[in-house]
Amino acid sequence: MTLLFEVSVGWLVVPLLLAVIAYDMRFMRIPNWLVTLFVIVAVVSLAFSVTWVELLHRLFAATAVFLVSLLLFAARLMGGGDVKLLTVLTLMIPVSALSLFGVIFSLSIFASVATLYVMRTVNSGARTRWKAISDRRGFPLGLAIGIAGIVFALFGPTLDHFLSGR
Repeated sequence: MTLLFEVSVGWLVVPLLLAVIAYDMRFMRIPNWLVTLFVIVAVVSLAFSVTWVELLHRLFAATAVFLVSLLLFAARLMGGGDVKLLTVLTLMIPVSALSLFGVIFSLSIFASVATLYVMRTVNSGARTRWKAISDRRGFPLGLAIGIAGIVFALFGPTLDHFLSGR
């Protein structure tokens, strides 16, 4: 895959991830049309950028993420949009970089929880249209998924190259 292709896909994905963050913070849901746009970007980019072997590995990884996420959804720990988005996002990540994405995602969950706690505390009962701030019963996982995806899209190839010593 050429650097130009990686950058162009990143520039398509980053605005979509910003939209995920905005929708999940505002409505505590990720709309299907937004996930569909990720599917389109994934299918088109994969068709031109990976080998059949890499595609099979990514499909296996995405299936594993889907099954684990489905269990979390059944336990009411994750929303349906989060399950779909994380599954599609997994398709866009090289198998060799999945562990790096996992670390970035874990850190983004921690940062998102801390940020949301501060936002809810500062808001403290004031009226707001942002459901993620006013409704203290849930956590917008799209915030963490979006942050992790943006960090990975912008810095993932460099970090992966640096950490692997290639």
